[in-house]
Amino acid sequence: MKKIIYIVSILVIIIVGYMGVDAIFTKSYDIPMTFASRGEFVIALNENGTIDATQAVTLSAPRIRGLQITWLAPEGSIVKKGDPVIKFDATKQVADLADYESTLKIYSSALERARKEYTIQKKQLQLNLEKARRNYDEQKHEAPRVAEESRMELELAELNFEAKLEQLTADVDKAEVEVARAQSKVDLAQRELSQMTINATIPGLVVYLEIWKGGSMDKVQEGDSPWPGMGLIKIPNLSEMMVKTTVSEVDANKVETGQEVIVALDAYPDVEFQGRVSTISTLARRKESGSKINVFDVEVTILKHDERLKPGMSASNRIIVERLQDVVSVPLEAVFENEGQTVVYLKNNKSRDVTVGRRNDVRIEVVDGLDGNEEICLIDPTLEEQGLPGDKATEPELNKGQTQPPPKRPGGRKRGR
Repeated sequence: MKKIIYIVSILVIIIVGYMGVDAIFTKSYDIPMTFASRGEFVIALNENGTIDATQAVTLSAPRIRGLQITWLAPEGSIVKKGDPVIKFDATKQVADLADYESTLKIYSSALERARKEYTIQKKQLQLNLEKARRNYDEQKHEAPRVAEESRMELELAELNFEAKLEQLTADVDKAEVEVARAQSKVDLAQRELSQMTINATIPGLVVYLEIWKGGSMDKVQEGDSPWPGMGLIKIPNLSEMMVKTTVSEVDANKVETGQEVIVALDAYPDVEFQGRVSTISTLARRKESGSKINVFDVEVTILKHDERLKPGMSASNRIIVERLQDVVSVPLEAVFENEGQTVVYLKNNKSRDVTVGRRNDVRIEVVDGLDGNEEICLIDPTLEEQGLPGDKATEPELNKGQTQPPPKRPGGRKRGR
């Protein structure tokens, strides 16, 4: 009896030991699970872009030589329409204006004298002419010699009237021309003086631009002498912002003006901003220099003002192409292809044939085969039953003798052998 108990004990120890070793060296796999869902299914394009202002103006140096900046509004400050932003040294313009105004005053006085002289002389000439006419009327019936003298005096008075009046008119005209020229110089000096201070034409943020400085580009600063017409400061209006982005030529036909866009900032990843596609370029361009990829430029208007939005910030854009209601969908990685049939694997590891439809970047529509509440596998559960590649042989060994490649699931992932 003791011998039998001893043998049984030995067998029990062997069996337990075998089971323990087998448990240690046998791999087990937890299959991740998820649920098929029924509800709204969103098809969208995900594109990166940059925040910019819908309205922005660039303030440039006036078309005047010899400029020097004496003051700039602080970069990053908010200005209202009409606020001064740039000031230049106006010493020369002030001196020129004073000289031109003095000259204008002199010519204006000369014009006034010429006009007065014209009035006086005209009246005197008219008086002389009237006297000659009256004398002629009185003596034209007198002796021929007397009548002839009075007639000649009348003709002389008429000629003198026309000649003198013409000369006086020319003097006035000349004085008026001189005044007009002097006034023109005054107006020019006043315009140049007014341009020595550049004011904001819209409310917004002050952004310094880079200008060419002796062989390199650098931001504008006080003391610089910019070229006429050179852009110095940009003012974006922060009350209405947009996102500049692109879509590939393959997806361009999916994008239309008015489409909903969900915008997220890299600086505030948990905040979503609502937008709409406002413009799409009509011509494609290279994505970047040397690239063979063509893209279309797209502008997205952000619907509500938010002070966190600043030009130059990076943003991701989810352009909503279509919203489908009451759709059954599963993650892309839950759909497999088995012997030419699209399948999903249920919780009991049994496959179920499904018919799939449209997809987005993470999920795919199931047109037929699921109701929307099934628990399904995210990996092929048959991998656990048949062993994962590398458990018993290397990849080349597994492929020996195969005449066809292993079946693929939608998306390119191979099903394990």
